[in-house]
Amino acid sequence: MKFEVLLNGAGEAKAALTARFIMGEMEYKKKRIDFENGGRILKLGAGDGVKFTVEMARELGAMASLETKAQGLDSLALQLEGIGPNFAEAACEGALLAAYTFDSFKSKKDKNPFVKITACCGMAEEAAARKAHIVAANVMLARDLANSPPNSATPSFIAAAAKKAAGKKMTVSVLEKADLKKNKMGAFYAVAQGTDEPAKLVIMEYKGGNKSAKPLVFIGKGITFDSGGISLKPSSGIEDMKYDMSGAAAVIMAMKTAAELNLKINITALMPLTENLPDGKAYKPSDVLTTMSGKTVEVISTDAEGRLILCDTMTYAIKKYSPDVMVDIATLTGACSAALASNAAGVMGNNPEIVALLKECGEITGERLWEFPLWEEYREMIKSKTADIKNTGGKRAGAITAGMFLKEFADGVKWAHLDIAGTAYNMEGKTYASEGASGFGLRLLLKFAEKIAEEKKA
Repeated sequence: MKFEVLLNGAGEAKAALTARFIMGEMEYKKKRIDFENGGRILKLGAGDGVKFTVEMARELGAMASLETKAQGLDSLALQLEGIGPNFAEAACEGALLAAYTFDSFKSKKDKNPFVKITACCGMAEEAAARKAHIVAANVMLARDLANSPPNSATPSFIAAAAKKAAGKKMTVSVLEKADLKKNKMGAFYAVAQGTDEPAKLVIMEYKGGNKSAKPLVFIGKGITFDSGGISLKPSSGIEDMKYDMSGAAAVIMAMKTAAELNLKINITALMPLTENLPDGKAYKPSDVLTTMSGKTVEVISTDAEGRLILCDTMTYAIKKYSPDVMVDIATLTGACSAALASNAAGVMGNNPEIVALLKECGEITGERLWEFPLWEEYREMIKSKTADIKNTGGKRAGAITAGMFLKEFADGVKWAHLDIAGTAYNMEGKTYASEGASGFGLRLLLKFAEKIAEEKKA
């Protein structure tokens, strides 16, 4: 999708459809097309007597793109002058994200004449529109990674994508399967035993802040296909398990975005990457694993593998990088999806301020979070008679006990866990979230990094 910013007075946008946000005259999301001066004018209701929010602007921008597609037109102009930078950024994001298509693996590409979006801005909106383009482009790259089939998007493929995304502003290092064993990452290594695809731990380092400042750490779960392992999943819907690396995809492209926007903060991202498959060498229910932290874990279900690769990655991050704050993002539990559907992701953590800030950022980006408690009573559910803890507490409170498991490995670091199982793909209720991968979490993590950078500056 081509995107350009046209400042007021720099000429007239040549677009097949021009979108205007109508305040106070039309109900929110109502639309009509008028013909003025020989051109199509799409008038979108921004609400009558209601508070106009950034999420409304994002949704209306998306509606403009969808209408352009529906009309079979090739171009869209967004009239943004005077609406302010926050609304302009959101509208551009919505328009760009709604225009997303994925046909990389089709022999005949989809016929889509819609090729260009122009943001018509005043000086106040220009920078915001340009930022929206950078952010949306990277969300679409995250979607591309997650939408790619697992025979293509292997751990090696994702590692190569991370190196490409890093460009010249980041350093990337990759730990191989042998390195996992060398570092005594017994939980991560166990999950990787059942696949012939080499496991990877990809590490991206961006240093935009003070050289001596501790980094903000992001960890993205990267199970490139999750069969459940020996605890095999039912066949219905198993094809969607290619999306189990959506956390890694979001983190990789959040890092790329942070670097392109020159955020004044140090960020280190770690993506544990492997498949989870049944095999003669695969780990089994009732196995006891020794994690990098030294804690032992009894395996109840090999389909609770995400927390196993994450816990060793958390320990590695703490020992290697001494982070100030650590956030993991993962398609971790069906229980979270069952509780929240695709309306919100779950959030848990050991620091109320960090959790509150993440929730605030989610409200801004339209990636809402709902907090689950990590009360000590829930730890009783993951106690093991054989090992220190077990990797699942059963069917009840599944999202919480998964978070409780990860909390064991935070080791006093300010930490939060985002469970995006219900929001990573086929997200309902968002006009700008296309079928398939949503890219959920990238904009949230970026906003969180911006807020942390502002706090450090203050």
